[in-house]
Amino acid sequence: MTRVLLSVGIMLPGSLPVDTAINIAAMTGRLGFAAVYLTEVPPQDQLERLVHAAAPAQVLVPPPSGATGVVWVNDPVAVATARAKMDAEGVERPLRVCVPISIGRTMSEAEARAALEPRFEGGRHPRHVGIFGTFEQAQDQVLALARAGADQLLLEVPLERDVADVLAQIRALVVGATPQLVDAPPANGRTAPPQTVFYSLPHSGS
Repeated sequence: MTRVLLSVGIMLPGSLPVDTAINIAAMTGRLGFAAVYLTEVPPQDQLERLVHAAAPAQVLVPPPSGATGVVWVNDPVAVATARAKMDAEGVERPLRVCVPISIGRTMSEAEARAALEPRFEGGRHPRHVGIFGTFEQAQDQVLALARAGADQLLLEVPLERDVADVLAQIRALVVGATPQLVDAPPANGRTAPPQTVFYSLPHSGS
């Protein structure tokens, strides 16, 4: 059976100002993302505003880092291992890949976006554990995760600049994961992402 990445959520940190979080939630819903995942549970009145703004996307709290069926690194091998374990145990909930992302029309644009995001410092930089590079490079990475058995992406996006543009690029990226693309081999002549084709830095939550 072909598995396709159809469900995509955007993760919002609890440190965001309320109005900023609501604006991003509204863009997420309008662009057709499946969910807004909150890293912290806000007060009830703020939660209600987020739910209203994000519709028809759901507003959810993400699973803990050690939860079964959650992979915290962009590594098709880790995804395939988790998929096999879930299938063997008869686990029916979706397999989620929770990673940071920074993409751009050029590598310089992807680098600049990531550099402006404080949450990407250290071990959670998308160059090391996430989806990173040009649109074409990122699409290859997303499709590899789909081939490995992922069902959903939960993405930490750079929020410091051009958020609407970032969300639109990501939505177009994942829409491309059709069965034909998933089944096709990686395109020849594509420039490999930096460091490795796919990132596999160990993470305790994988």
